[in-house]
Amino acid sequence: MSIFDFTQTPPALSRDWKVFQQFVGNIGAFTYIAKEKAAYLDTAACHMLGCPSEKINEFEFFNLLEMISKNPVEGQKHIYKYTDGNVTRYIKMNIYESSDEWLGFVQDFTRQISEFNDRQAFVEYDPITRIPSYPSFSQKIKKILPDVQHACLATIYINGIDKLGSYLTVDNTNSCITSVAEALKSFSSDTLIIGSKSNYEICVFFREFDKMSIYNILNSMDEAVQNCILTDDFGEIIDISDKSHISLSIGCASYPEEASDFNMLVNFSEFALFEARTDKRSVINWFSEENYIREKDSYRNAQTFSRIVQENLLTYYLQPIVETQTGEIVAYEALMRTVGDIKMAPKQILKIGEAQNNLYAIEKLTFFNTMKLLSDNQQIFEKRKLFINCLPNHLLTDEDFNELYLTYGELLEKTVIEIVEESAATAKGIETLKKRCGFAHTKLAIDDYGTGYSNSSNLLHYSPDYIKIDRSLISDIHNDLKKQQLVTSVIEFCHENQLKSLAEGVETVQELKTVIRLGVDLIQGYYTSKPKPLFLNSISADIKDEIIKTNLESRPDGVKKIFAAQNDTEIDLLKLALEKYTDIHVYQSKLTIVGDPDKPVKMNISIMDNHSCELTLKNVNMISGNSKPTITVGEYARLVLNVVKNNKLSYSGIYVPMGSQFVLNGKGNLSIDCYASEGIGIGNDYDHGYGDITIDFGGTLEIVSNSVESLCIGGGYNDDDSDINLVSGKVRLFMYSHNGLGIGSFNGDANIDIGENCDLDMNMSGIKIAGIGSCKGIATISSSANINMSCTGAQAVGIGVLEDGEGSIYIKQGKINMKMRSGKNSCIGAIKGSVNTKIRNADITIDSEGDEVTGIGDALGTGNVAIIDSQVSMVVNAGNPKDIGTESGDVQIQNSNVSSLVNNKRTTYANN
Repeated sequence: MSIFDFTQTPPALSRDWKVFQQFVGNIGAFTYIAKEKAAYLDTAACHMLGCPSEKINEFEFFNLLEMISKNPVEGQKHIYKYTDGNVTRYIKMNIYESSDEWLGFVQDFTRQISEFNDRQAFVEYDPITRIPSYPSFSQKIKKILPDVQHACLATIYINGIDKLGSYLTVDNTNSCITSVAEALKSFSSDTLIIGSKSNYEICVFFREFDKMSIYNILNSMDEAVQNCILTDDFGEIIDISDKSHISLSIGCASYPEEASDFNMLVNFSEFALFEARTDKRSVINWFSEENYIREKDSYRNAQTFSRIVQENLLTYYLQPIVETQTGEIVAYEALMRTVGDIKMAPKQILKIGEAQNNLYAIEKLTFFNTMKLLSDNQQIFEKRKLFINCLPNHLLTDEDFNELYLTYGELLEKTVIEIVEESAATAKGIETLKKRCGFAHTKLAIDDYGTGYSNSSNLLHYSPDYIKIDRSLISDIHNDLKKQQLVTSVIEFCHENQLKSLAEGVETVQELKTVIRLGVDLIQGYYTSKPKPLFLNSISADIKDEIIKTNLESRPDGVKKIFAAQNDTEIDLLKLALEKYTDIHVYQSKLTIVGDPDKPVKMNISIMDNHSCELTLKNVNMISGNSKPTITVGEYARLVLNVVKNNKLSYSGIYVPMGSQFVLNGKGNLSIDCYASEGIGIGNDYDHGYGDITIDFGGTLEIVSNSVESLCIGGGYNDDDSDINLVSGKVRLFMYSHNGLGIGSFNGDANIDIGENCDLDMNMSGIKIAGIGSCKGIATISSSANINMSCTGAQAVGIGVLEDGEGSIYIKQGKINMKMRSGKNSCIGAIKGSVNTKIRNADITIDSEGDEVTGIGDALGTGNVAIIDSQVSMVVNAGNPKDIGTESGDVQIQNSNVSSLVNNKRTTYANN
């Protein structure tokens, strides 16, 4: 069902959506179109959000999103408390984003939330202290207060409880709180009323007591707490004598002499407690109006901080961290903000937390909140990380860290712990942090490098994975040579030690271009994106284009320089590199490039569109100087590559797009070391079509691919009916990736022929991998070659189609030796497909193990198997094995010797 009809200008609501809203009236929709810098809302959304117009500009739209999302409802996903004028609603909002167009829905959840709050409104007793809860206590005091002549409210804070969690279990910590509460509860009477404000704070109301009596009772309470025996629910003593000491801090205020109503009484007693805890001069402190006037701002801040901690009133804005090569978002930093009516900056929160000796509460909330944020948005972090700020002198206790790990487990691998240092960390803290990062496979970053405690010494202590270069070094760097020299030294240190460098606080295009040219790996700052209360899928297209353009035009050591080969016979690669050339564009039909195998050179070669070239490489060792393949065959171009002696291409191999042709000739050797994230050996990537590829030479072709997604020879699609012909030569493929294909077309329509003069050796490992053929779709494969193949993975096919495919396999002759180790595999055939397999004049040896294994054929699919004039020896060990055949096809064996050992049971097939 469509929502907006984009064929109209401006976009109109579709008929389907109008009909839907007749039945569901409390839901509205909106769309944001980036190129128009405008958003459109339907009538229902306008009504709910109080928008006067169905079209608003980009600024109004993002301001509206911020207003909605700043008050999330605790415990409710995507539901926010939203006030427009005098009307307050609870709005559920979901947004589906792309770089150019967003689609969002809002729904009025006011009734549901109101019913939920009614059910949750009242709890009589606190479950831990087991004394009346604060709502019950306050209701009772408010009721009796008008009839009281004289009263006092004491707010008691239990010192030492907060330290118990570092070495006791949660249950034992709660038992200690219960024991202390029982000691206090023993003093209660009709005129001495006790209530629980939190696990750490108890309220005591004295009715008609004189001041001396109150002093005596409170001192007795403190003595009782210090001497109380801490036990669990079964009476077992919990000994904390060598770890912590329990005592009380008490603030008192009187009625009606000082406070004229209950709320004022609570406020004044809490201020007196604030002074008692801050000064620590006495156990009992009475309210002073003079002090209150002088310290009320500090007190209110302390109250606000306490409320933030107790009610978890923290939210997080996400600022993208961008890769400098592609402009892609690779991570986000979670930046602390407050919610609701609280307006307190992060630095102020930390300052108050330090003064209150409670920075640990912020550390704990930060980790649990941000991990929940990550958990709720896992799809966003498939290839991204979350940077979480950490106070190294206030690390989580072992129990809290264990709880965090048990709750979120492998998700911690998606995080980078960012060390925020206001003071030097202890050696023990550093060691603990490093051990936890190693255990949970998290990465480590040093923040604000170049200032304060973030210095070279701490690089050695922490051994981080990321170094964040402070804004003070990035500001105006394009005009400051000394800053450039200093930042360059940091970047070089990072690269030499396999660390990632990150430039913080990039705010201008000049700063952006400068740090990219200096070679920084990552960028974070207002220029790429300000922190937002949502996850951006992509930064602005214009800024992304600026990043890519800067990379194309420059190298870390200078500006891009192109050599146009038009009338040259031979080119000295090293000479070009020394002259600062970065690219060779070939316009001529024949050219030789000579290099030095021991001196790798950053260079890219492009055969220009619609050109044909016979290119000879002699002792060339090239590394791609940008994110593109090392050699690019242009659109509708032809490249005959002759290799002489030993040649190597690194990062990514030879790009052969659909409509183009590539032929490998010569008697030398060619090695392709592919480690780009989406690697190309020879051909194209998973998402695009490839051209004709022919390997016909007398040397060795070796392709090593360590990419996340790998294609050694072939590409993603074959819409142009291109052929892959391995006519002659030794071909060695080593592939280690998540998803990989050795030879063929990932999405089908593969046409592959391997000749008798080709010697093929393949070693592959990954999650989902296919050796020769397709990962899905159709594959037509013929082979006369000798093939050695080894595959390991979760799901694998040696020769054929990996998933739900069809086609044919014709092995005309040759020796094939296959070793498969994977959960689900088919050595020759398919998995849940329809592939016909014909083997003639061949010698085949198969050794396969896994859960669901097929030797030749398809245990879960159709298709026929014919073995003629061949030798087949097979060993299969599996939970669900099938040595030869398909689920419903025919098996034909003629004049062949077929021996199968399945789970140590020998089967000999008769000829039919």
